[in-house]
Amino acid sequence: MSIDIKKNWERDFDSYELFLTERGYFTNTELKSYFTKIYQKIYLYTTLTNAICDLDKRSKIQQFFFECKNNMIISFDLANLNYINASKQILRSCIESLFRLSLGISRYIEYRENRKKGIYIATESLKNLKSMQDSHKVGKLTHYVISYFSETPVNENMKQLYDLYSTLSGAVHVNDKDNFTPHKYLLDYNIANKEHIEPHLINFEIVINNVIFILYYFSFYLDDEGVHLHKRDLLEFEKTLEETNVLEEIENFFV
Repeated sequence: MSIDIKKNWERDFDSYELFLTERGYFTNTELKSYFTKIYQKIYLYTTLTNAICDLDKRSKIQQFFFECKNNMIISFDLANLNYINASKQILRSCIESLFRLSLGISRYIEYRENRKKGIYIATESLKNLKSMQDSHKVGKLTHYVISYFSETPVNENMKQLYDLYSTLSGAVHVNDKDNFTPHKYLLDYNIANKEHIEPHLINFEIVINNVIFILYYFSFYLDDEGVHLHKRDLLEFEKTLEETNVLEEIENFFV
């Protein structure tokens, strides 16, 4: 019996190795241009805003900045491998990381402005920002983010991410037939199903677009710290947008 089991798993593993050499990728299909556009935006997030990592080391800004980026990259790769549900789960984590990053940056800005006014104690607002950034209760975190940014020009961007976070949660909490993985066998992952992946790519682009909008908003507060994110740097990015007035609305808020 044990000999038969060994032979079976060895044959199965040989099939897996063959699958690796022959597997298909969405970047080898007509969807390559869509994947390329998303990757360009991920790269833009990394290169244009990396100076954020040099802010207060105690605020976990650097950690959440890279966690957000890494989640994007992993989610991108999983989508290309046709692991759509797994990609959705990681994209959901990307949104959570962005929320925590936003609170960390806000905490830094508020602390800096308090010091300019001669306020050196930890105010209630600063305590709340830290508490929410570190909170294990994600529902509480997301609701706090929506409330905190409600009077800012990125209010709608945060809401879009909040709504999408709830949608993507279905891939984590599998309680609906639409959230079940349709593949039964490993070879099924070699079958490129455009209808299955295209809605996910649309959501992926919504996430990365809003992440860039939000960091563009923060860059106006952080210019003195060397976080320079100018509109001219986003010209190629802006060409890909359906609503091209978002960057202008953010800019006008600071005029």
